[in-house]
Amino acid sequence: MYPNKASVWLPWLLLLPGVAGLVIFFYLPFFNTLFTSLSSAQVSGEYALSFNNYLEVLGSHEFWNSLSFTLRFTFVAVLLDLLIGMAMALLSFSAPKKLGGLVRALIIIPWAIPQVIQASMWRWIFSSQGGPLADLLVKFGIVNTPPLFLGDPSLAFLSMVIASTWRGASISAFFLMGALTLVPKELSEAAHMDGAGWWTRLWRITLPLILPVLLVTTLFRTLDNLRVFDIIQGLTGGGPGASTTSLSYYSYMAYFRFGQFGRAATHAVLNFILVALPGIFYIAWIQNRLDQGRS
Repeated sequence: MYPNKASVWLPWLLLLPGVAGLVIFFYLPFFNTLFTSLSSAQVSGEYALSFNNYLEVLGSHEFWNSLSFTLRFTFVAVLLDLLIGMAMALLSFSAPKKLGGLVRALIIIPWAIPQVIQASMWRWIFSSQGGPLADLLVKFGIVNTPPLFLGDPSLAFLSMVIASTWRGASISAFFLMGALTLVPKELSEAAHMDGAGWWTRLWRITLPLILPVLLVTTLFRTLDNLRVFDIIQGLTGGGPGASTTSLSYYSYMAYFRFGQFGRAATHAVLNFILVALPGIFYIAWIQNRLDQGRS
């Protein structure tokens, strides 16, 4: 029996809205940005393809400063996200049954709050003029004068990491709580009866079983932090100076503040490459593991 025309074209028609949205909102802006990064204006008013923008950006101090901050921030933030997220996920399962639901609800709250609101909240907390954290440090005699949390480069970096980790750890815990539900309790109970301590059970049983989810969580948090923007915009504005300027934020400033469209597009393309690399390596690693399993 031959399929009718409707059954042949219906799947393609159902895919059409999603494909159209992907092309309009992703591929067209991406190729437009790529073209802008490779174009330079001529005296005649025409545009010619060249790598001048890339040479200027790669030779600028601003690019390497923003790249250095992006990598340092990503490494510290992802590490804290995973450690604190794992601790919260384990706490949610070790808490009494009556408190387990409450603990899980509290863990999800930071993830549910919009990032712009979070940035405003942390800006108030870290304010040196009337901020609660600075007032507490002065009242307890830890410091004599309110620290400039957002005015000192080192303190601004630390403040950024804390604000980002507050939300990032919640997201990591959300993933890891789902993974922990798949760990058979019988294995942990049997190991406990054999004399294995808590750390041994965590290291030898729990972590190996949730490793796939842990790797996906690491990748997700890495990609998210490599393109950090919202928390910078709301908390430090890239300052003091340019000490907390990421690649994404510098691309924004070059485009909207300085009108350097070619440089902004070049930063955006380089940031895209930086964000894509972890995903490419992860997919290649997974494919290699699958090939080894088949052989």
